[in-house]
Amino acid sequence: MLELYHFNGATCGLKARLSLAEKGVDYIERAVDREFLRTPEYRAIHPSGVVPALVHNGNIVLESSVVINYVDDAFDGKSLKPDSPIGIARAWWWMKKADEHLPMIAILTYTISMRPKLLREKSREELKVYIDGIADPVNRERRREILTNGLESAAFPQALLSMHELLAQMENSLTEASWLAGDKYSLADIAMTPLIERLMELNMAELFEYNRPNLVKWWKHIQARASYRICSLENPNPEKQQHLTAGTEAWPLIRSIVKK
Repeated sequence: MLELYHFNGATCGLKARLSLAEKGVDYIERAVDREFLRTPEYRAIHPSGVVPALVHNGNIVLESSVVINYVDDAFDGKSLKPDSPIGIARAWWWMKKADEHLPMIAILTYTISMRPKLLREKSREELKVYIDGIADPVNRERRREILTNGLESAAFPQALLSMHELLAQMENSLTEASWLAGDKYSLADIAMTPLIERLMELNMAELFEYNRPNLVKWWKHIQARASYRICSLENPNPEKQQHLTAGTEAWPLIRSIVKK
């Protein structure tokens, strides 16, 4: 039996679902909400209380890049790794880059979109309970600082510029091949797709639409894949409009930071 715990709108959950869709694997979808991630039931599966969590015949596989590699190795179907050793090395490099930038995407998402929602909907006491319930201590204190300082947080421009540099690296790589690790769609493209999707949801398309033509072409190819249609277009992020509205409001500040 194969089960996947995720929630629609989670960047790492999307990575896992894309890999399963590409391999054509049937699985039991455990689409949960954020509150369930804090329960003892889920913490017994994933102590950090995040998604995804893949459970295969009782064996638990955690961390999104580990999950997508496991899916590729464990199930029949077309390989999601390049055919050459150097191609595989490049795919792993991009997967590492994706992992390194997940905290950056989280900072942008929480600063721009989630913080205003939390401040509107929760009392001071409820916010404390929410922050204290974050399992990872580094993430906990980062979220606490973002809630306090918002767009004035020192982490915000750092995260934004880090993502801006990542886009430049993607554009450079895509001048040489159609996909990030070569001429074949791979785990590298799966790993980067949710990051770019979140930038689009936050109304940051202008960061690459006007001066990164190869990245624009890559994104169109991603959107044309059946896996993306199934996982994203047919199961959209319920917070997409919230992100878009908040991103539109924050765009003047974002543009001023990246153009300094």
